[in-house]
Amino acid sequence: MKEAFIGRQAILDQRKQVYAYEILFRSGLKNAFDPNLDGNIATQTVMVGAMLEFGMKKLVSDKKAFINFTEQNLLSRAPKLLPPESTMVEILETVQPTPEILEAVRELKQEGYKIALDDFVLLPGYEPLIEMADVIKVDFRITEDPEERRKLREILPSHVRLLAEKIETEEEFRQALEFGYVLFQGYFFCKPVILHQKKITSNALSRMRLLKEINRPDVDFAAITEVISRDTNLVHKLLTYINSVGMGLANHVSNLRQATVLLGLSGVRRWVTLISLQTFSEDKPSELFTLSLLRAKFCELLAGSIKRPGLTADTGFLLGMFSLIDVLLSQPMDEVLKEVALTAEMNAALLGEDNDLRHLLDLVIAYEKGDWEQVIERCAREGIAPEQMKPTYDAVLDWYNALQSVS
Repeated sequence: MKEAFIGRQAILDQRKQVYAYEILFRSGLKNAFDPNLDGNIATQTVMVGAMLEFGMKKLVSDKKAFINFTEQNLLSRAPKLLPPESTMVEILETVQPTPEILEAVRELKQEGYKIALDDFVLLPGYEPLIEMADVIKVDFRITEDPEERRKLREILPSHVRLLAEKIETEEEFRQALEFGYVLFQGYFFCKPVILHQKKITSNALSRMRLLKEINRPDVDFAAITEVISRDTNLVHKLLTYINSVGMGLANHVSNLRQATVLLGLSGVRRWVTLISLQTFSEDKPSELFTLSLLRAKFCELLAGSIKRPGLTADTGFLLGMFSLIDVLLSQPMDEVLKEVALTAEMNAALLGEDNDLRHLLDLVIAYEKGDWEQVIERCAREGIAPEQMKPTYDAVLDWYNALQSVS
């Protein structure tokens, strides 16, 4: 039996806010579609997974879901299995604009579905599909010439929104923005843009100090509680957090001392890290904080399945949370780590050195990017069954959505 993975990749708007998520299915054996796997089966698996195993709301919340559809899917009206208000019908580049296909797409448009054309290359005969398209995706790894990227905006109808795909650097994002593209897909937003002279706000500085204190080997728990008690906003956030549905407490917690005792040192450390990174992310794309949270929970859950000395659930959670702190603060990772009293092993992993913590983080990042070949290889290295990944990711999204509902 082949392993099956379902993942998602963010699609951002001009303000770097999440517009939609592309839902990805892979056989788990290659970093591209398995050539022996029929594309129609792949799309059907995505739809069944989205609706039954995960649930569309869990996968994309209130955003749209971009899902690939083959010619056969379109002819059988398969997109109608999904709600039009949350589904972007992404037509693969292999689909020919036959009369039957054009009729199927017109029908979908009439029923409220939005249409996207994937990996677009301008070819004769595609004009009717272009006219019906709402979004056209341009792969910047295929369309490499900047002049070609720019001309597409001049040639294509003005009602079509252009999506720049596989944007890997801030420079590519700015170029696409300048050329009139309005949607962006890629990992440019989680690459550090280092600003050595960036002034850190007083609020962020206070959170940095709190982070440093809570991570000291000789941490004074009473002193940490005292620091939190002086900030009414922090107290409110802590009580909201501990009374959230995700904590599973039977009785309502109404005072700080009771909250800190119930959470314990590791629980307070997690919460301080979470609230600090939320502060650091105020002027950044919201997806950065989301990625930090998803990585944290994913690392935590997988750490429980990996038998390595010193690799605990708490360590995994902190590893994921800190993995993007350099991007959030626009500072080099080595400089940020000087201000936070993490363990030597954690510092080494965050700086990219080869150790057990880094192996765990690399597995999570591979899943995040849909690099399924790397996922399979790293699962084997860590002794994790690949089929465990999808239900674990399901649990991560459950936790994240519960956390969002009380934040």
